[in-house]
Amino acid sequence: MKLSSLWFRCGIACVVFCALFATKLFGCMRSMASVKVPPNFRVSVWNNTKPAPNVAIAVYKDEPYVAGVKPAPVLTLQTDQDGSAEVKYLSPGVYVVATTGPGQGSAAYAVVATNHSKPSSEIKLEWPDSSESLKVRALAGDLISNKPRSPFENIHLELWTAGAPHPLAVADTGPEGHFHFDESREGLYILRIRGQQKDIPPDDQVQGDITIELSPSDPDVSGISLRLDVTDCGITYSNCPFNAKPVAIASRGVQVLNVPGTAEFPTIEGAQYKLLNDNGVSIAEGTTDKKGMAQLPSNATGRTTLIVASPLMTTIQLPLDLLTPVADAPDLAITLKQLDECSTASLEKHAP
Repeated sequence: MKLSSLWFRCGIACVVFCALFATKLFGCMRSMASVKVPPNFRVSVWNNTKPAPNVAIAVYKDEPYVAGVKPAPVLTLQTDQDGSAEVKYLSPGVYVVATTGPGQGSAAYAVVATNHSKPSSEIKLEWPDSSESLKVRALAGDLISNKPRSPFENIHLELWTAGAPHPLAVADTGPEGHFHFDESREGLYILRIRGQQKDIPPDDQVQGDITIELSPSDPDVSGISLRLDVTDCGITYSNCPFNAKPVAIASRGVQVLNVPGTAEFPTIEGAQYKLLNDNGVSIAEGTTDKKGMAQLPSNATGRTTLIVASPLMTTIQLPLDLLTPVADAPDLAITLKQLDECSTASLEKHAP
């Protein structure tokens, strides 16, 4: 076998192992840099351009992948007030260096050797995991499911800061998903979400961390109305305001649309919808047809709430005032947007 071929196969094996190791550590596939370092090196942790103090760091040795077994660290550290920690006398080999605890964060491969020609003296990590924090005026709001048939009720919440040995506060949402924390000090917090819903297996419960920047005096920031969706890598969310004023419609037709120019088809087939009466009881539910259309019951009148959802889209929860049906009245057009945007609704006529 040629030496180049051997190196190539070893490289492929390393790539496969690294992917498995990352999945074992973090529960999903993550891209990590590889850094050549000597046995003594520094780890610095950053929150955008600011150093992140009091963040926990773990160093893991590469080991054969064992399904269902999470590896134990060979070294644990915590960053100082400058956001740095020193690793000393690490034996040669390949390691994973990662931030741990609430907020998670980034990770990198450390290739440790005494004979690197041009080693780096530092590995830089980011904390928390989210590239953007949710800026709010108060630590209170609602958790709303991104799936109409799976409301997020009875969720256990923990409020953390970096380096804290215990959460600052804990709370459980009620059936409406509402929560409130009294903390008012400006700064960066981690909202740790853990589901405890009835009749849902533990592995299927919603769980994840959301970074929140509390800024009580900022007039331009919003409250919290999080629409959550579960992925293999945790949770994604959008923070969209609840539409308090009902939309008055005399039509019973609803069409669900993609944002123009963002998808192959202008309408969304198979979007889920649910119509609730004024007491929160479902009176109609189903999915849209090939034209993205749904028909609400003609006998439904008065104050109702329409929930529309589709995978990887932001759920919309819209109060409606259903008037007496009129044949030529404008249909309700709902445009579902990606999870980092808020879906919208309007009244407009559609071509037959």
